Amino acid sequence: MFFEEKRNQFRSFTRRALFLMFFKLLVFIVVGFRLYKIQIKESSKYNTLSNKNSVTLKIIYPTRGIILDRKNNVIANNKISYDLYIVPEEVKNINEVIKKLSLIIEISFKHQKKIVELSNQAKKFEIVKIVEDLNWKQLETIEANIYSVSGLHLIPRNKREYPYSEYFSHILGYTGQPNQKDLETPYIKPLRTLDIGRTGIEKYFNEKLIGIPGSREVEINAFGREIREIKKTNSIQGTKIHLSLDVNVQKIIYEELKDFISGSVVVSNVNTGEILGMMSIPLYDPNKIISKPNLEYWNEVINNPLSPLNNRVTQGLYAPGSTFKMIVALAGLEKGIIDRNHSIFCEGKIEYGDRVYHCWKTKGHGEVNLTKGIKESCDCYFYDLAKKIGIDNISIMAKKFGLGESTNIQLPSEKKGLIPNKKWKKNNLNESWFAGETLISAIGQGYVLTTPIQLLLMTSIIANNGRKINLTLLKNNDEFLPREDNSNEILINKKNLKIIKDSMFKVVNEIGGTAYSIRSNPDEYLLSGKTGTSQVKKITLEERESEDFRKKEKAREDKDHSLFVGFMPSNKPKYAISVVIDHGGSGSSTAAPIAKNIFNKIYRLGL
Repeated sequence: MFFEEKRNQFRSFTRRALFLMFFKLLVFIVVGFRLYKIQIKESSKYNTLSNKNSVTLKIIYPTRGIILDRKNNVIANNKISYDLYIVPEEVKNINEVIKKLSLIIEISFKHQKKIVELSNQAKKFEIVKIVEDLNWKQLETIEANIYSVSGLHLIPRNKREYPYSEYFSHILGYTGQPNQKDLETPYIKPLRTLDIGRTGIEKYFNEKLIGIPGSREVEINAFGREIREIKKTNSIQGTKIHLSLDVNVQKIIYEELKDFISGSVVVSNVNTGEILGMMSIPLYDPNKIISKPNLEYWNEVINNPLSPLNNRVTQGLYAPGSTFKMIVALAGLEKGIIDRNHSIFCEGKIEYGDRVYHCWKTKGHGEVNLTKGIKESCDCYFYDLAKKIGIDNISIMAKKFGLGESTNIQLPSEKKGLIPNKKWKKNNLNESWFAGETLISAIGQGYVLTTPIQLLLMTSIIANNGRKINLTLLKNNDEFLPREDNSNEILINKKNLKIIKDSMFKVVNEIGGTAYSIRSNPDEYLLSGKTGTSQVKKITLEERESEDFRKKEKAREDKDHSLFVGFMPSNKPKYAISVVIDHGGSGSSTAAPIAKNIFNKIYRLGL
């Protein structure tokens, strides 16, 4: 009995053992086959998936290069700004969190909805921006409450700052987020949220200023959370750029322009081509444009009829008025049509064809030779000269002095202006050139249009005895952005240039000169120049015959533009200037005194 019972128990145990062994073997085969499939047969597939899921590359944004003036004053810098983000994955109820946050800092209902929408669309552990560029009050409030609201993160970033605010606005420009078109540029494409240059130097040298991005290769888990850093390549800060500008010169120009509604001044070193000062009014504050929120200020700027965003120095188009007479005189001298003694009798008007062309001086200048024609700015002298020269010869000479062409200054959107000739009119207006149009062009009116910086270049070439040095906003010998010697001689007889320079000297330093009122102290320096008055509104015959029409007060928009170009010291030129005051009246009454005041202060600074 006993053995029989034991035998039955043994048989029962053996069956169970065999069953378990068979089951284990089956599981082993299934698991083994699965492992074989994953590790051997489909290994490449899962290796790829593994790498994609566990390793990612994160961009390290570079710090933008700073911009300095010629004396190493920082005029465009970077500061730390804080943005507030939320990680939706760390939040149980995004609606409640945003509602709670709106009690701490002001968030509009519309923006709250947008944050919730973006959070619901976000990938795991992807951050969503709530507020950018927090002010100190907001920052203080958030830091005091950040632990009571889940999922919030304060993230620092570099933001542009302009220490001299509006003084350099039209030169430096400002930065902003790239748009869709910008993102098509290869070096901008990987830096989708990095500020880039939108205007001015910031835009022109953006690729150098932006720097080189770095990267972090990091391992992340299945939920997108960072586990460890595998490899890091540091970013490289953008190029430091030295401009030729001088903070002190900018301040001097500002003091002279601040009481005017619109206009511009640009000053250069005639020997190097360096721009020492440049200002266009009205100004704008780039710090306010790049701050958030900025909608109110932005609308104020873009809706201003005076267009504060336009740089009048490079984009303002003006009839050059009598400043153009020096070009016409040189055209006559170079062609051998006149010499310095060629004279006419000005009686205040000249008849040509079926029209009468008037001189600005109603009673005339009497006997006028070339020097007196420039000194007293006699229109009739240049009407007569224009008839002899012709528009095409005037056009050729103007272009030799950089008019009607870009100066290639390092600013975007420079205007070329217009120097007309017969071919231009036929091609653009499908009309023949009329002889009378040559007379009008000879006094810098009609179709002739120039920018203030072109007039500066013209003046510099005259001061340099025909040596053309390209204008630049870069400091000479900048170690990062060296300049090539791009000066060249224009083919003008030096004797003829001396006649023009002598005449410009007499404009300022002899009785009867249109700028005699601004003559300088000869113990300090002497300056030479030429006034210009750019006519805005046509004067009727009835007005001309009225004795008091020039004394009558006009509305601002009816007043002529006031121009002056000049250089100093007269005997050994170092500085050139171009001044244009919109609707400022005559060049002698407004623009010329501004030029003198600026030259006086520059001289006393000992630049």
